[in-house]
Amino acid sequence: MLRLLKNWYFWLLVLLLVGALFLMSHTATNRENLSPVERIIREAYTPMQRGVSSFKTRVGSWNDIFSGKGDLQREIDELHKENQRLSLENQFLREYRHEVDRLRILVGFEESNQDHLELLPARVIARSPGNWYHYLVIDRGLRDGLRKGMTVMHPSGLVGRVENVSNTSAQISLLTDRETAVGATVEETRDTSGIVEGMGNSRELRMINIPYYSQIKKGNRIVTSGLSISYPQGIYIGKVTSVIRESNGLLLTATVQPAVNFDRLEEVLVVTGFNREGSTSVSEAIEED
Repeated sequence: MLRLLKNWYFWLLVLLLVGALFLMSHTATNRENLSPVERIIREAYTPMQRGVSSFKTRVGSWNDIFSGKGDLQREIDELHKENQRLSLENQFLREYRHEVDRLRILVGFEESNQDHLELLPARVIARSPGNWYHYLVIDRGLRDGLRKGMTVMHPSGLVGRVENVSNTSAQISLLTDRETAVGATVEETRDTSGIVEGMGNSRELRMINIPYYSQIKKGNRIVTSGLSISYPQGIYIGKVTSVIRESNGLLLTATVQPAVNFDRLEEVLVVTGFNREGSTSVSEAIEED
């Protein structure tokens, strides 16, 4: 014990313990001012504490950035999927609206001509793949009362005629086909007759066998003459774009722009019966639509 009391390390430890107790007793209470020792210690540790606090703040900010970026990317992906869904839905709605508009025109035309035409609506389900023969396939057939030779039209004008029929479908030979010909006349004067035939493209028809003395001219409307058993009288075919005299000088030939846009046909009307006495008003009804 005496050896311990003589050891200066012991007294140094006691001194430090007393100093620590003294500091604790003076710092445990609320004071307005710091002691010199506390001030020195605080000044020494303040830069370190500031650095640690700044580092923790930056680390927290980085974590927020990375976690926020992930949430933002997931939100962008969800919005992209929703945009695709709405875009597809909007496309379907636009198609339905256009279909309703087309069917409304067909129904209106059918009602306005029901006194002299028996019309059967049909949907186009196929088209000819080649350029020489021009035809459509529709979803009506023998079970719907169709037969070969029936006239096919659209509210805008003449389309063609039924070429062959199965139980559930029919092939329509278009007016633009090179093998198709129909008797025609000038609507305004009714004094010129000829034959309109296809030229193998959807933008031009040709009217031949026109007498040299005819007054036919550019802008005249060409309609069916009614001289054919298949075609009712007065169906609008197209408008004259040019007239030339043939080399023999006895006949004229006219180029006719078809009234129907054959490349965009989606629905047609099959003439299953007609009243010859009232068929002259068909073209006028088309003009109104």
